[in-house]
Amino acid sequence: MKKLTSVLAISALAAGVAMQAQAATPEQGGTLTVPIITQTFLEDFNPLNGVQADIVSGTMFEPLWVQNTMAGEINWRLAESFTYGADKKSMTITLKDDLTWSDGEVLDADDLLFSLAIGGDDIKLDHTGQWANGVIESVEKVSDRAVKINFSEVNTTIDWYMPALWVIPEHIWADIDDKINYKNPNPVGSGPITEVTTVRGNQIEICRNPHYYKADQGLPYLDCIKFRQYSDNSQIQPALMADEIDWGSNFVADIDKTYVEPSPDTHGYWYPANDLWNLYMNTREAPFDRVEFRKAVSMAIDRETIVDLATYGYATPESSVVGIGEFFGAHFNDKVNKKYADLAEYNPDEAIKLLDKAGYKDVDGDGYRENPDGTEIDFDIHIVNGWTDVVQAVQMVTEYLADVGIKANTRTLEWSVYDAALKDGTYDMSFNWSVTNGQDPIQAYLNYYHPARVGEIWHANHGMASEELGALVDEYSRIDDQDRREEILAELMTFTAENLPFVPVMSNATWFQYNTTRVDGFPSDDNPYVHPNFYNGGSKLLVFENLHAK
Repeated sequence: MKKLTSVLAISALAAGVAMQAQAATPEQGGTLTVPIITQTFLEDFNPLNGVQADIVSGTMFEPLWVQNTMAGEINWRLAESFTYGADKKSMTITLKDDLTWSDGEVLDADDLLFSLAIGGDDIKLDHTGQWANGVIESVEKVSDRAVKINFSEVNTTIDWYMPALWVIPEHIWADIDDKINYKNPNPVGSGPITEVTTVRGNQIEICRNPHYYKADQGLPYLDCIKFRQYSDNSQIQPALMADEIDWGSNFVADIDKTYVEPSPDTHGYWYPANDLWNLYMNTREAPFDRVEFRKAVSMAIDRETIVDLATYGYATPESSVVGIGEFFGAHFNDKVNKKYADLAEYNPDEAIKLLDKAGYKDVDGDGYRENPDGTEIDFDIHIVNGWTDVVQAVQMVTEYLADVGIKANTRTLEWSVYDAALKDGTYDMSFNWSVTNGQDPIQAYLNYYHPARVGEIWHANHGMASEELGALVDEYSRIDDQDRREEILAELMTFTAENLPFVPVMSNATWFQYNTTRVDGFPSDDNPYVHPNFYNGGSKLLVFENLHAK
């Protein structure tokens, strides 16, 4: 199934939902079944702690709006508009009228104000990141439906981050002292499904919100979502084949043969480009503290073969080391890419020369190099246990490194350990994605280099975040001069390519399989009304809103 390339096709589908309109409005009823990789389900429906984010985000709790990058438009959800102040030092968000929570209480500006303010009190509750990076100075209610966000300085990009805010009901949460650890067992939400009917270790079912603000439009069409627990991808694939799952978001080996061919009328997939996967290195520690070593790592790996074997060719091998992937290909700087193109080429001979020249030699004759001071090089590459495709990619990386005399080991971890090591900067090397599928490429560099993000997210604690780089990101966010913005991006691209705190490997595919045996209305390469990313709450919401029972 080819990737959609026609601009005309995308433009023709910009209306998105209109293309989904049926000859008659679909009847209500039916259940969507989706897989979740986890060890067990918990009775935890807290949108603030991320414990079961894929279950509650966009489904139980709606965002203010969704930036639909596929259609090139904003899909308004709880909010009806936002406006920047004339001095670009504030934004006013206005909610839709007649919003209610699932318990029938009014959802208004008090709830929005409360949900914003708690991020200022505790940055762990700040999903927008705009308190943490010093952008938001204060918030104030200006009417029953409107809240004003005051900035510490001029900013023109804060609207990119507001969809990450989960508005929660003040009348429930105001009395909760430990908000991050509260399990919210009886959730009150704003989304299309809020009523928890089943909680077991291997299954959670949530059904329609009795007070949903779009109920008068017949939405949602489906009654429920059934989330099923699987330990890893290897369990999901046979479940897909057996028609137990309607929407898959995981790697499937040889999908045309194993999934589509047995049931071509009901089994399909669509794999548009997604985020960039990088090998993050802890540049505070040897051997990663020297750029020569990091460059040798980049040249030692065969990206095309990794993509062909580990992802069956569905991902895209990265031909650039500037830090953004194919999702943002329109923002590539040809001059910068050309200058550093050799660093993304498979060239083990050049990697060996670079290591030899830098003093990394096999002193003890065991076939592996030592550091210039004679200490052993033997490090782990972190990846999550069960992520079968990227585990194989890491295994291949260790083999390529061994070919140039570098000893590295694949270390599979439970999610919580992997997550903590990336945030705390306690890894040697870790294979992880990046924020390269948002609204603008500056978001990737914000998360790579802004000091305010260190310790808060996966991508910043490699040791090269700095006030200087953070200032460039901040400048970009204060201006609307496109020429200067391109200059800033070029500076950040050049820094990344010259210093390589991480090695870009591949632009991942968006893993999206659909089964129309019971449920229809999925996006596809013929009807790309939204990027089909289940792990993005906004995208998931727009897909779910279009689904209906057959």
